[in-house]
Amino acid sequence: MIEGDKVFIRQLELGDEELLHRWRNNSQGNLYCGFKYGFLMSKESFRLQVETEIKNEDVFPPKKMFIFCKKEDLTPIGELSYRNWDKRNRSAEFGIENGEIKDRGKGYGFDALNNFIEFMFNFLNLNRIELTTLADNHKSQNLYKKLGFKKIGIMREASFDSREGTYSDVLYMDLLRKDWDLR
Repeated sequence: MIEGDKVFIRQLELGDEELLHRWRNNSQGNLYCGFKYGFLMSKESFRLQVETEIKNEDVFPPKKMFIFCKKEDLTPIGELSYRNWDKRNRSAEFGIENGEIKDRGKGYGFDALNNFIEFMFNFLNLNRIELTTLADNHKSQNLYKKLGFKKIGIMREASFDSREGTYSDVLYMDLLRKDWDLR
């Protein structure tokens, strides 16, 4: 378990499919990533995803999902993941979802990311962490900048955005280990 000031980050467990199903199919919670209708995935698909991940015996899998919980009462409020782990070039991408809308803007996401980034650099031995976000997702971009991420480019009309039925630009950001260490 990874411990922060406000959150604990734990392994995925059986039963988490209930949370993921609720969080990912909540249209209000997913507007920031351009999914007006949520992910429209069944509870069974999430159960299979959780089960597959739990059964994976690889200590260093190329992708892995975690749940973060409020430290005060261990209530699950979001998920973190890494994916596209490139062991040769020592880079990976991360994702975060603060699934509980009422708990957004209270510092849980910052604490979770701050500790998850430290974990990724130290446990996965990364040199670079990258992310993408919709260009109009300024709240997330401010959080990423606060953590030291730098804007490195825009992919024009790279994501279909069901909020308006149009294509949106995607912002590409990264964080280097040396910059993280200088913080």
